[in-house]
Amino acid sequence: MSAGVRWKISWENDLEPSDHAELSNFFRATYGPTGEFNAKPFET
Repeated sequence: MSAGVRWKISWENDLEPSDHAELSNFFRATYGPTGEFNAKPFET
């Protein structure tokens, strides 16, 4: 396991914009471009 990994359990409504940005980056890095949206739902 990478030392940079941190786990946090939260309700989606409790996430900050920076949390959504981290999720977006994670999914983009993990799955790459997945169509016209390219993880945009996780950015807003």
